[in-house]
This record gives sequence, C-alpha cells and structure tokens, in this order.
Amino acid sequence: MSYADDLFSYVRSHHPRSLRGIEEAREVNPAAWHAMAEQFLGWAARIHGDEGWAPRCVDAFARFSTDVILCQARYEDAGHYQNSSYDECNAAVYSQREVMDDYLWGVFLTNFLWSHHMELSLFFRDRFLARLPSTPEMIEIAPGHGGWGVWALSNRPDARLNGFDISPSSMAIANLVAGAAGVSDRATYTLQDALDLGGMAHGSADAVICSFLIEHLEQPERLVEVIAHLLKPGTRAYLTGALTAAQVDHIFEFRRESELVAMCEKYGLRVLETMSVSPRRILPKARFIPRSMGLIVERRDLS
Repeated sequence: MSYADDLFSYVRSHHPRSLRGIEEAREVNPAAWHAMAEQFLGWAARIHGDEGWAPRCVDAFARFSTDVILCQARYEDAGHYQNSSYDECNAAVYSQREVMDDYLWGVFLTNFLWSHHMELSLFFRDRFLARLPSTPEMIEIAPGHGGWGVWALSNRPDARLNGFDISPSSMAIANLVAGAAGVSDRATYTLQDALDLGGMAHGSADAVICSFLIEHLEQPERLVEVIAHLLKPGTRAYLTGALTAAQVDHIFEFRRESELVAMCEKYGLRVLETMSVSPRRILPKARFIPRSMGLIVERRDLS
C-alpha cells in the first residue's frame, strides 16, 4: 500500500468528516496529488515512524481544520478577526510549544489536503519554480513547517535555500523535514525575525518564498518592503496571503485581492501572475468568502 492509501484508510476510521474535503483536493489533479502526498507523507513517516505519522500529522490536520471552521464562524458573527495583535497570538499559540508544534504539523498537510491549497501548490511549482534561473539562491521568509521550501528543493535539485523564522518550533520542524527529504545539505535555517531581514545586503536572493505570513502581521507592508529589498533586479518572489479567512493567529484582514497587488506595486514589485482560490465548500449564507491568494512578483530594475 502507498502512503496515500494509508492516509485514506486512517481518515475513514478516525476522521470521516474530513474525507470529502481530501477527496476534493485529490480531484484537483489526481496524478500530481498522489505524487505530492507520497512525498509529504513519506517525509512525515521518516520523522514520526510508519506507525506514528498518521496519529501525529493527520490528527493535527483534523484539529487544525476544525479550528479554522470555528474561527470562520466566529468571524461571520463578529465581523472581525478574533485577534488583532502579535501579543494576543503569541499568548494563544506561538509561545506554547506543544500547541505550536501541533499547529505546524496540521498546516503541513493542508498543502495538498485542502483543495484550494493544492491548486496553489501547483501554481507555485509550475508557474514559479519551473521558471527560476539555474542554480538559484532562494530565501524563504517564515518557512513554518518547512514544506514549501523543502518541496521547492525537491523540485529544483540545483537550488539552495536559506530560511528565516522567529519560531523555535518552526526551526526544529523545518530542519526535520529537510533531513527527511534528503536536502539538508542545501537548506539552512536561522532563528530570526523575518522583518529584520532588511539588514541583509540589498539584492541577496535570486528568489524569495513567503507563504501565508502577511496576514499574521500588524504591519504587512513591512514584509513586502523586505521582499523587494532582498530580490535582485529582475528576479522573482512567490507570496501568498489569506483574505477574509479567519484563524486564531490571523491579524490583518485583507478583503480584496487588489489590496495585495497594490501593496506589492507600492514597493516596486511588478505583479506577473496571481491566483485566488477558495474552498469548495463554505459556511451557509456566508458574508465572507475565505480565499487564499498566490502572487508571482518581479523586482523592477530601478537603477
């Protein structure tokens, strides 16, 4: 049996309410989904063992998915996100190691178990990674669980990655995932606030990856400014953000795709391509449609 078969077997017996959503993710592109599932679940099995990966990761995914639905319902009722500051999110999630670890392993599987995230993963692979120059030096801002950057290295064996994250949990898990994927020799992770990267040399990167950080910030423009600073002229970044999509640690409420586009343009980033996707199923009579948006941007040569 494959890891994907084991996943479906475990979900049917332990989390049947999650089954239809995972089937919807597979329907996006069955062949690509299966290949991605085998990779990500294989890495999880190398870390947690053949008997341990499902209880650790799939259970975390089910808890995370349920929490997101509850947060979205509260958002629909209140009209605003639950928290509005880093300090609130730090108290609820980031400072609690067990909570943060569980959160990260849950998010790790959303890359291919949520249909709209599966769409973004393919957009990232086919429209961004495949078009990078040879031997790119990539910087990943806030790698979190490490899945995006490690998957990038798996798809681009000529690339190297430097990741920066403020979370010790993220550092630990990203290093584990890189080791499980066999790319530790090309991935370096440093414990550092991503918004301090403006102190690095101007034009330090051939490519920048930043997935689902911007909505976690009180001042999201600072992140876009950092990305523009890090990119060499003519090079590209992949940026994702959440719009009207509530989570316990989402702070900045983007309501329109144009807000992200305008923010990038303000700092000299040309928006080359975008993709805005939403779950196949949303809350009945929803006022807010939860969306995930991917942007491929290029730094203009301003000289």
